[in-house]
Amino acid sequence: MTQALNRIVILGGGTAGWLTAATLAAEHGASLDITLVESPDIPIIGVGEGTWPSMRSTLQKIGISEKSLLKECDATFKQGTEFIGWLSEREAHTYYHPFSLPADYASLNLAEHWLASNVTSDFCSSVTPQAGVISAGRAPKALGVPEFAFQFNYGYHFDAAKLSELVRDHAVSALGVHHLFANLTGVERGASGAISALALDNGTALAGDFFIDCSGQRGLLIGEAMGVPMTSMSHVLPNDRAVATQVPYSDPSAQIASVTRSTAQASGWIWDIGLQSRRGVGYVHSAAHISEDEAVSTVLDYVRHSDDGIDVGQLNVRVIPFEASRRTQAWVKNCVAVGLSAGFIEPLEASSIALIEQASNRLCQMLPLDADNCEAEARAFNEQMNRQWSQVEEFLQLHYVLSQRSDSAYWRDVRSEERVLPELSEKLKKWRRHPVWHGDAPRFDELFPSASYQYVLYGMLGRYFSPQTHRRSFHSVRDRADSAMHEVRERAAAARSLPGNRELLSALLGKTIGTLEGVA
Repeated sequence: MTQALNRIVILGGGTAGWLTAATLAAEHGASLDITLVESPDIPIIGVGEGTWPSMRSTLQKIGISEKSLLKECDATFKQGTEFIGWLSEREAHTYYHPFSLPADYASLNLAEHWLASNVTSDFCSSVTPQAGVISAGRAPKALGVPEFAFQFNYGYHFDAAKLSELVRDHAVSALGVHHLFANLTGVERGASGAISALALDNGTALAGDFFIDCSGQRGLLIGEAMGVPMTSMSHVLPNDRAVATQVPYSDPSAQIASVTRSTAQASGWIWDIGLQSRRGVGYVHSAAHISEDEAVSTVLDYVRHSDDGIDVGQLNVRVIPFEASRRTQAWVKNCVAVGLSAGFIEPLEASSIALIEQASNRLCQMLPLDADNCEAEARAFNEQMNRQWSQVEEFLQLHYVLSQRSDSAYWRDVRSEERVLPELSEKLKKWRRHPVWHGDAPRFDELFPSASYQYVLYGMLGRYFSPQTHRRSFHSVRDRADSAMHEVRERAAAARSLPGNRELLSALLGKTIGTLEGVA
């Protein structure tokens, strides 16, 4: 008989720790004994406030209702990302990366038909009605549509600290996860090098069979104990700082945007996320290109211009350093890293929480383990996560290399040919004549489908690319493509009758949304 590895110890709380604990407990129930150890002295970072639509499935899986999320976490609906000023500093330019796929995307590539057409609307507005929903300030569904169901695909914006508390309480009370407040003082390892127990400052040694490191960027288990190094990704993108603040609404009835707004700046970009009671605003930038004081001044100027009713002198501003890097291996022996302990590049496109979900779901499929298959599962896990990290690096870099900004050393640096990943460079050459399609993201587990590349590529550069239209197959479906784009316009017009984001939230929660007291 081989040893069953069913005593699971998770070091670290926050979004990574508690989502992982809840996901494993919901899937495996009493077959796993799960204990989460959380330091009482280390606060969570708490600025990861956006998710992909995959969070709906995660909440359903772990048993948390959508209403609970909206009520307890100051949450709102997110339909994608709006990019402002990324193309050029010389002209106003905006495009969307929505969560809905282009119309008939399974079998019809509307991108090549849009590229060859004379329509005046931008790419996103031509291929999905969600662009019209977003621009009109509408919610992704009508009142009465069931929880987690939708008319237009969506994720969430939320208060990250409150999400951790919600998932923690549910994991402990409903899913049987054991919770300890303690600090790590040492790691005990056996003859094979695997971890056998965690020494805690309460005087106990917490034994386990399998250890999940959610301790943040320090990586107390995977890095300090197991010696797995980080590999830098600064050669892809130089950003390594964020200046973050929380901004109350000066007008409690102001519209809540259902997209993350990403506005390019001279040395990075600013996120703007609308919650029920406030906005989360932060400047992601490179410390090598701008001083801390200048970065703080930039984010306060942004807030001042976006809402002149706010006294920016009253705002609390945090400077958050991060290292653009990832572990060379996320899983070694009986230790696996999830969340910031596994790596982080930057919050563009909200990929961090999505990678937590990916890792947690992958562990669900692999656990419970026994000593005989641990090594094989580790290899498979590392292969998948390394592939997904590479996808994140490439997709995030795409946003920068397509820019035509040259107003600062930052943009000249981030767009330089020396930085462009070789794989991305080859794809860009190909896409000049062959529009992005399924073959460019062929795996079922791709983090970013080919539609995401389309939204960024054609949203940024429009008809810069010239498709080959001599193929018989192109002309054989031209009428179908025209019909699909016509239907998109009709659905976008009809969707303007949907409620606004704030209006829908107020109706769902049965109260006026606007002040913190209103969502307590």
